[in-house]
Amino acid sequence: MPVLRQITTCTEPSTVVIERRALARDRSVDYRLEVCRRHRWLASNWPGRRSAEGSGGQCGTVTDYRPFAEIVQSHADLWLRALTANGPEDHDGDLAAALRAGSELLTAHREPSGVAIALEHAARIAEAVTAGALPPSEGQAQVLAALSAAETLDAGARGA
Repeated sequence: MPVLRQITTCTEPSTVVIERRALARDRSVDYRLEVCRRHRWLASNWPGRRSAEGSGGQCGTVTDYRPFAEIVQSHADLWLRALTANGPEDHDGDLAAALRAGSELLTAHREPSGVAIALEHAARIAEAVTAGALPPSEGQAQVLAALSAAETLDAGARGA
């Protein structure tokens, strides 16, 4: 099931498409990122084939077909670590602990932002999955939705 991510709040149509072909047999594409001319610098963090073919969607839209763990790692590598200076690997692979630590860092000296609240929500969902209170596939989808919301809120706050 593809996951829709929005890494900018830009409403311009995309002019560049970055698509990474999958090595997995169960899917042909890992992800597809669309960006406008002004935000094409974001593509430098996303390896893949670049073209204008199929562009015209909204800038910052990522359609992600990778498995849960790879999408979470992408969030950690490309966004969470830069924002909160930690990721799951800093917490023995515990996603909930990394998200909670990120939320706490963002709220340490100020009122909770939408980003911090979304990270805390994602942490609570991850804990519920670990505790068996939510089925893994449903919980993972909810974690990814919360992370996507947090990433979009952060993009808006940064003016991206």
